[in-house]
Amino acid sequence: MIKKYFLFAAISLILFFGINHKTGWAQTSTEQLQKRIEELEKQVNELKLLLQEQQKTQTQEKARVDKVEQKVEQAEEKVKVVSAPSILSEFKFKPYGFIKLDAAYDDSRVYPSSANFVLYVPSEQRDTTGNKNKNDNSFSMTARQTQIGLYILAPETYSWQAKGRFEFDLYGDATQHENKANLLLRHAYVELTRKNLSILAGQTSDLISPLNPNTVMYTVAWSVGNIGYRRPQIRFTYTHPFNQESKLISAIALTRTKGTLNEDFDTDNKNDGEDVGYPTVQARIAYATKLFADKESVFGISGHYGKEEIDWGLKKPGLDQKRMKTCSLNADFEVPLTNSLSFKGEGFVGYNIDDYFGGILQGINGDSTAREYTSIIKTIGGWAQITYQYKKWKYNAGLGIDDPRNDQLSLGMRSRNTFYYGNFYYNLIPPVNLCLEYSYWDTDYIGKRDGTDNRIQTAVIYSW
Repeated sequence: MIKKYFLFAAISLILFFGINHKTGWAQTSTEQLQKRIEELEKQVNELKLLLQEQQKTQTQEKARVDKVEQKVEQAEEKVKVVSAPSILSEFKFKPYGFIKLDAAYDDSRVYPSSANFVLYVPSEQRDTTGNKNKNDNSFSMTARQTQIGLYILAPETYSWQAKGRFEFDLYGDATQHENKANLLLRHAYVELTRKNLSILAGQTSDLISPLNPNTVMYTVAWSVGNIGYRRPQIRFTYTHPFNQESKLISAIALTRTKGTLNEDFDTDNKNDGEDVGYPTVQARIAYATKLFADKESVFGISGHYGKEEIDWGLKKPGLDQKRMKTCSLNADFEVPLTNSLSFKGEGFVGYNIDDYFGGILQGINGDSTAREYTSIIKTIGGWAQITYQYKKWKYNAGLGIDDPRNDQLSLGMRSRNTFYYGNFYYNLIPPVNLCLEYSYWDTDYIGKRDGTDNRIQTAVIYSW
């Protein structure tokens, strides 16, 4: 009994001391864990403060950098305004042009003799050697009308828009050396535009009679009703809008008095137009409005006045130096009747306009057999064309006439030049057109038989 009592007491003491030992260890572990948590919270708070300081420093640095960049941009803008644009990438370039092969058949001799194009038909009367031009047919093929051009658009400065242009074809040596064609300068000018005002300086088409018929042939009815060419000039144009659909266009130009032929009529080795000492004046006023279709209809009146100085004493002793006027009055119109059908043309009356392809290339008659010696030749003429476009097909038909005054002409001079034509353009694929044109030519002469020609011309045109 006593043994059992002592055994129970020993077991109780062992359990009591074991439980107390475990409780003390647990309390010690909890205190250490709490202390560790407090240390970690302190480190986290310190990291938060450090991160906040770094973010504040970065924000201040970014603000400083943005301010510096803004000042740099403002300085660059001031430089752009003060100085002319000089960075090539700021300009826009638009190349254009076409490659064209022409092939033509004429059933009579034509002028010029190469037959790449026609200005008039020589008389079919027998010459002194017994030769006759009638039915002296010919075939020609050329790529000379190929053209290349470039528009150059500059950045806008002080509200002015500057545009440059140059363009060439391959008729630089007229019609000689067919397979060794030279460049011919067609256009080379700069044009400044601000709102409704435009200023052009350089070489471009005449201000007078600005339209051209849509002929497959290169010469667009020159010497047979269509006058005007290209020459160096300074031009001012102002457009006054009446409303959204109509406007008035007025322009004036000072041009060099220089043309294509008979430029040294008195053979004194000096251009007759330059010998005067001042330029020719050209002017035009036009009204544009929408009438029948979405495109504008345009009606214009234009004219030019200048002089040429000729020393007639070099032609016939005893005669004085004389200044001969060159002038014209012209009308032009272009009327879209529908979106597919249009009508356009020009008419003119002028004196001494051979340098503008008028008078059938005759401006002054220096023959003493004329009614008035050293007579200025007056001429009248014009052309008209109707155009119809349907899908890939474009059709043109028209006529032209140049009719000098007969009593101012001498024996053998050209008294009338007329032609009739019809053609079509077929768009094979977007850049390629196939063309076919028929034209009939009739040139009359004083005291000689006239000359006639039937011409068939084809062309392949690759445009860009």
